[in-house]
Amino acid sequence: MQQCQIHDSSLKFSRAVYGILVLIAVLIHSQWLVLAASILVILGAISLKLNIAYQFYILVLKKLLNDKSQLVLKDSGELSFVAGMTGVLLLVGFFWLYYGQVDDYAWIYILIVDLLIFLACFVGFCVATLMYVLLKKLFKK
Repeated sequence: MQQCQIHDSSLKFSRAVYGILVLIAVLIHSQWLVLAASILVILGAISLKLNIAYQFYILVLKKLLNDKSQLVLKDSGELSFVAGMTGVLLLVGFFWLYYGQVDDYAWIYILIVDLLIFLACFVGFCVATLMYVLLKKLFKK
């Protein structure tokens, strides 16, 4: 797949923003905030230029914080897969809330997805990236 240069701190910032947005949605029980977060993440899967939090960090915060972080080469397919998987998981949680009768289990599911977002953001371990690498090796054979 095609390699692209990204700012790693910007990617972590965008994951943190989406994780906080989902956490706020869980705390105030707003299914519409879950939908908004999933749409924002899916837009980021389409293109990094549509990832609003990523672009905000590059255009505004990077200059304000005087961030001198280097660009990192990443597989663009990996970035799209991770964002798409996260967005779809959040969208499933929204539909479970919207159409389901067991809201408590749906909120627990969304909280687990949020935990995975924070795990990728702060620890650097992303389950979707691991899935992408394993699937890529599987289909390469």
